[in-house]
Amino acid sequence: MKRFGSPNKCMHQMNGNDVFLLRLHLLIVIVKAALKGYPIGEIRKSAALDTAVMLHRQISNIDITFLNLKTSSHLFKERVKLLSVMATAIISETYPLGIHRRQAMLDNIEMITEYAFPRKSLKLFHEVLKVA
Repeated sequence: MKRFGSPNKCMHQMNGNDVFLLRLHLLIVIVKAALKGYPIGEIRKSAALDTAVMLHRQISNIDITFLNLKTSSHLFKERVKLLSVMATAIISETYPLGIHRRQAMLDNIEMITEYAFPRKSLKLFHEVLKVA
């Protein structure tokens, strides 16, 4: 039988850093989808709000030296906090989103993506996001 997927030698035990990056990735995808006008149903809204809260709590206590940042770790942490606060405002629809706020959000996402996921392209899956 042929084995597909990652070889076992590339795998490691999941830790808090991996969970942090997964949450960050999820929040970025949901916010980008919301900014592009995809519907936000109750489940997606709940997932985004919960993820934003968890990221905001987790970023203060996490040691992000594993990212080998080319910028200040304090600045990166502040960007993630800003992302979580802005995501909460956008997703909960209690804060008006003008063109300047939209652009500030996209710029912040781009900076975070550049530092946290330097070799990855975060793509939106249109077929999945069309469904709320």
